[in-house]
Parts: sequence; structure tokens; C-alpha cells
Amino acid sequence: MKKSQISGKEKKNFLIDAVFWLHLPIVIIWFGVFFIPLSLWPERIKFHFWFISITLIVQLLWGAMLYSKIKRIDFICPLTTLMQSLRGYPVESKKNFNHSFIAELLERLGIKISFFWVDVLLLISFIIVSIQYFTL
Repeated sequence: MKKSQISGKEKKNFLIDAVFWLHLPIVIIWFGVFFIPLSLWPERIKFHFWFISITLIVQLLWGAMLYSKIKRIDFICPLTTLMQSLRGYPVESKKNFNHSFIAELLERLGIKISFFWVDVLLLISFIIVSIQYFTL
């Protein structure tokens, strides 16, 4: 009896799915930490501020590194670039730098939200965390 072989396409799809789901812990931490009471985690605000700040800095640096290809500086997730490249989209494609894991995840769940509104939500959450960090 022969062992079944996994095709190249199946391996590629597995890798795309793996990179897609690697985003989930980042998003869960980004939004989930809001729901942890300070009485349980007194350092929550400090952690949350630095977690979001470092995430945004990484995305901004990655966006700056891609400037020569996309002719703009933007917040671009390196995981998204990898995922979209595996899907066959070149770095220069809007499908790369104008894509959102959150929007795609919500769409898979039947909730349509634009990339713009995801950015607004992320910006608002960063502002809230920053206000907490600098005032509490």
C-alpha cells in the first residue's frame, strides 16, 4: 500500500492558512487585553500600550521598507505580505498593502467590513490605550 502524497498545492494552502491564523493571537491580544480588569493585572495598561506600539512600529518599518515597490509609506503587516505573496499577489498589488486580516476573518464569519473601518478601529483602540497609558 502506498502512502498518500500531499500535493504542492495542499502544502501551499496549508502554509497560507498557517500564516493567516498566526495573525489571530496578535488580534486577540490587541483587543482582548481591554477586558482584563486592572485588579487582576495591574500592569495591563503598560503591557497593552507597548504591545500595540511595537506592533505598529513593526508594521510602519515594514511599510517603509516596501516604499520603493509601492511608492507610499503605510502600516503593512509582514505576515500579511507573506500570506498575500503565497497567494500569488505581488508586493506592489493593493491585495498586499491594502489587505486586512481582521476584515478577511470577519468576512469569513459573514460580517462585511472595509479595510478603512478596520484601520479606524485600530487607530481608536491605540488612542484609547495611549490615553490610559499617559493618564493613569
